Amino acid sequence: MHRGLTAETKALLISIGSGDVDPSLLPDDLKTVATAGPGAGGTSFFIHAGQHRVRLALNKESSLKIIPWRDGIAVQKEGRIIAYGKFELPLCHCPEQAYITVSERCIFDCKFCPVPLLHGQVKTIDEIIAMVENAAARGTIKAISLTSGVAESPEKEVEYMVRVVRALAQRYDLPLGVSVYPTETSSEDLKAAGACEIKYNVETMDPEIFRKVCPGLSLEYILFALEKAVGIFGKNHVSSNFIIGLGETDECVEEGVDGRSPLIH
Repeated sequence: MHRGLTAETKALLISIGSGDVDPSLLPDDLKTVATAGPGAGGTSFFIHAGQHRVRLALNKESSLKIIPWRDGIAVQKEGRIIAYGKFELPLCHCPEQAYITVSERCIFDCKFCPVPLLHGQVKTIDEIIAMVENAAARGTIKAISLTSGVAESPEKEVEYMVRVVRALAQRYDLPLGVSVYPTETSSEDLKAAGACEIKYNVETMDPEIFRKVCPGLSLEYILFALEKAVGIFGKNHVSSNFIIGLGETDECVEEGVDGRSPLIH
């Protein structure tokens, strides 16, 4: 049995992605509902042990069973305990941070993302501030993270996000990260507003797959924006997401991660 939650076990849990939990073990305040990305609309929970935490979706059919164990819980697979830890309280969607989706709608139609079908709201600045305040009342916030769909256009989304960031930066002395679709001046504008980190998601480094699953978006433009952002935000303050399992090869992923992809200049 692995002690606690190791990096290797975490990778295994992420590859499965879900867990079956008896409702009596998991009160509502330990659950969170995603409003962005491939998991939008789904309910999930966090397990923490040592230096690691993992988020799993609730799924009664999962091969991972979450059971009571000592003073916490354990993860059981095929009758064998493979990890243990404790449930972790999400302050606002995530532990130790306020993670907020600004626009819960999108004009684009990425094939892995349900957000365009959910027709969610665009949160007002007052609503966002109230969410941060509520999160602070639940525990210690170490950061604010903002993500967003594209409600009308990338340019209008960034303009609104700049207003949101500025309002939050004036009220809270906390690291503030943003994830949006890039525009010509998004990095400069968000940095000036008070953001300290930026994320532009490539989704996949396979150009053919990207064209099929992200119609209307440009992989080349996102890569250009990432490179430009490093000069504005600095090393280790710019990031991206890869989705694994869209049909890409392992070599494509590895080349993208370590910078050997022919798409990276």
